[in-house]
Amino acid sequence: MFDFKEQLQVGKKGEHLVKLFYDTQQDDGKRKFIVKDARPDEQLKGADLMVISNELGVRYVEVKTDTQSKDTGNVALEIQIVQDNGSKQIGCQFKTFADFMFYWIYPTNELLYWQPEAMIPYIVDWIMEGKYKIIEAENKNFFSRNLIVPIKDLVATGLVKTLDVSYHLLEEVEANQL
Repeated sequence: MFDFKEQLQVGKKGEHLVKLFYDTQQDDGKRKFIVKDARPDEQLKGADLMVISNELGVRYVEVKTDTQSKDTGNVALEIQIVQDNGSKQIGCQFKTFADFMFYWIYPTNELLYWQPEAMIPYIVDWIMEGKYKIIEAENKNFFSRNLIVPIKDLVATGLVKTLDVSYHLLEEVEANQL
């Protein structure tokens, strides 16, 4: 079973890392982006951050942080949530309205990112084909079903990009007690 408080702290570090990444992007010495926490109603729909730029307007970002990807070479894509009372919901990979999903391979400097809506057909195919294992992750009041996909297969879709953030950003994230 996952320790919710511990996972929440790691997740907050991931959000902080993505914020710092956007905050450090400059054009002619001026910040290119303004990053804010998504409002509570937006968070309920699957967005963690709101990113604003003159060029792109407003974009929403969801951030996932995975503590096992570094060792396994896989990511866990949440496809369903089952509450203790038996009620079921679609998982974040299907429900988020965010424009981009960032996936931090903790504690490395590697981030994966993609447009969630574009990935849905691939995820459905992978589930229908039984291509990858689905595991259940126990949490305090629910469990989630997660499709375990090798990172190389995600990248092979052409939709998932990798981004290496600077090590000084990682140091700042680890030094900051959120």
